[in-house]
Amino acid sequence: MGSFGERGVFLGVANEGWSLVGVDVNDGRRLFAPLRLGSAEGASDFKCFVNKAPDVLCIRQAADSVAPSTAWVINTETGELRFTGPTELRVAGAQDRPRVEQIGDYAVATVEGKGMYGVGPRGELTWFVPGNGILPAQFATWARDAIPSSLAVQNSGRVADVVFSVADGHVVEPKIEGDVQLGQAVVYPGGFGFEYTTTSDMSERVAFFDDSGHKLSEPEPGGTLETRSLDLPTVGSRLNDRIFAIDGRKLLTLPPSIPSPNARLIGSRLYIATDPDHERWQQFDLQTGEAGKACDGDSLGFSYIASDGQVAVVLGKDTPAQGIDLATCETVWSLPGPTQNEIKEVWKVHTTLLERSGDELFSLVAPT
Repeated sequence: MGSFGERGVFLGVANEGWSLVGVDVNDGRRLFAPLRLGSAEGASDFKCFVNKAPDVLCIRQAADSVAPSTAWVINTETGELRFTGPTELRVAGAQDRPRVEQIGDYAVATVEGKGMYGVGPRGELTWFVPGNGILPAQFATWARDAIPSSLAVQNSGRVADVVFSVADGHVVEPKIEGDVQLGQAVVYPGGFGFEYTTTSDMSERVAFFDDSGHKLSEPEPGGTLETRSLDLPTVGSRLNDRIFAIDGRKLLTLPPSIPSPNARLIGSRLYIATDPDHERWQQFDLQTGEAGKACDGDSLGFSYIASDGQVAVVLGKDTPAQGIDLATCETVWSLPGPTQNEIKEVWKVHTTLLERSGDELFSLVAPT
């Protein structure tokens, strides 16, 4: 369900309820014995969240919508149960209750129409950032290779979005000169971008900032931020789509696309899907700007698991994982699929691939 570097934390469920176990994925050493949590009886949902190293927060939501949830906080270095008790937090169907979401290595609680809260070591609400309490679509995307940012975005309830740290709720103000109206914000590795207009001409502009809000660059001419390109900023206009590094270096210029392009960075290649079902991914070498082979299928979308830059590991139709040669888009290997009596799954934990087969875990290495 989560990890702190090479410390993987796994949630199991059996007839007697849920349990948590920690494993060093580098050598398979168990970090702590299975820790039994709550019973499945009378629960509508159960979920665990990484919440500031080394803690994991688990929440059991009662079937009775007015009853409190139960929280457990576990130190994953020792397996110590630091806290267990009632909490107002929810993990599903929250309505006007605080609903927990995972942002980077922190749990945050959202309340629609009110704002976002931090979550403390006893499952309590801590800092608060007012706003609409809705995480934009950029935080509901598929697995990515980039290290998650500790910044989040919500709309302020007016025109402008607000960018804030999920570590402490500190609002990061973009340092930009002049009389401007801020608009939509998008978070990237190493900083964030903001759309804005000036009162003098009302033209659409974009600027990029580091995690502290210091301005890094401002592409000319302006445009709008494409919210489905989260590894590298993409600025769209009627004339073209331009892909930038956050420091302002222009990497690619492409024809404008409708709908907004989905993009994924793997090594030095950028893969862009401009079709609504993200079924055809055109690759570009960012070192040369040259287009490569287009890969068909959803392997680089929701099915993506991990990559070493040469081969992508993806979920297959009848297999928990298969390898796709990124240069040729051909399948180069596949794992045996599940059976009637054995469930199989493959996960990336830090830099290790793990396969779950029934009730066993295995680390995976490159085929020979």
